[in-house]
Amino acid sequence: MFVSPLNRGLKGLVAPARLAKRGKADVVVRKTTGQVLVGRGTYGRQSWNGQTATVFGCSGFLGRYVVARLAREGTKVIVPYRGITENIRHLRPTGDLGMVIPMEFDLRNAKQIEECVRYSDVVINLIGRNYETKNFSFESVHIEGAQRIADVSREAGVSRLIHVSNLGARTNAHSEALVSKAFGEQRVREHFPGANIVRLATMYGYEDELLNNIGRFKHFYLTVNGAQQKLRPVCVSDAAHAIGTIRDNEDTVGQTFELYNPKEYSRKDIIELVQYLLHERVWQVSVPPRLLRAAAQLANILPFHYTSQHEIDLMSIDDAPSNDPSVQTFADLGIQPHTLELTALQYIRHYRPPQHEEDPMEPKGYKAFRKPPVPVSTRDIVV
Repeated sequence: MFVSPLNRGLKGLVAPARLAKRGKADVVVRKTTGQVLVGRGTYGRQSWNGQTATVFGCSGFLGRYVVARLAREGTKVIVPYRGITENIRHLRPTGDLGMVIPMEFDLRNAKQIEECVRYSDVVINLIGRNYETKNFSFESVHIEGAQRIADVSREAGVSRLIHVSNLGARTNAHSEALVSKAFGEQRVREHFPGANIVRLATMYGYEDELLNNIGRFKHFYLTVNGAQQKLRPVCVSDAAHAIGTIRDNEDTVGQTFELYNPKEYSRKDIIELVQYLLHERVWQVSVPPRLLRAAAQLANILPFHYTSQHEIDLMSIDDAPSNDPSVQTFADLGIQPHTLELTALQYIRHYRPPQHEEDPMEPKGYKAFRKPPVPVSTRDIVV
């Protein structure tokens, strides 16, 4: 039986060599700054392990898992936020009293960023978005903001910087969001030479926009190009585990990681998997990309964010690794990613019809749900 990532402490399968922790008598020299650290050991959630981390973008999907992992290990976590404290109040119980520290900041204010990283050993930048607002463009967030964090972190003497990007980030990508992220990676490398770049594939989990969107809009799910987009979905808890492992291992300084599922799926395959798990048909409606993009542009006049033309563009771009031999993956970190077929049910079970809500059925293999024809209604499903 699969256990929630928060209940199992975001633990994965890690090679023994990677599990080594600093003992009380160990001395470690930071490769980036030459700083000498005397080990204090790892005491867990109720004690400080001597390390402080700042997590920008902590209020996002991945942020809560990264903060939870750090806080559970006894790391003091600075959680910069913009707006109101309600956006990050769910993070405070992940650590002991006083170990998760909120600090208000503005990405355009270098002084406030400096206050957030002043006492940190590691800075993790998760800031990123797939749409623009009147206050923040892709350039101001993915390029200028990333460069500012790198600059300030270097000047403040931060030992490690982990910058999270997208697996599809290319300077020639057919998406303004991905192009800006690619240029952001370059700026980070220039201004913090020892930084780690982590490129993530599409993620899934309890708060995702992949499985949950299919389940939520199962009666009218919009796709483009016949849902032929190729995806390599990775569990969000695996991504957080990998980031934590990179932080713990000094040998990873300056390296680039691409984290993706070894198995490739089309969006249509994932829709069929959701149908199988929910015992109910997902009514897929394929719309021409240009038409859906035009509708998304009209949606921008709404007072709240619904979608954007940039997000429509991303629906046509595959999760494609760079195939660069110098880039490392989950395997180099000793982590075995979760299998989508065996873990998806826990994230979408609540979308099942009432009569099937408690059914324990899970797919035993990918071919089990792909070969049979999709039933028209739940009455045609035989368990």
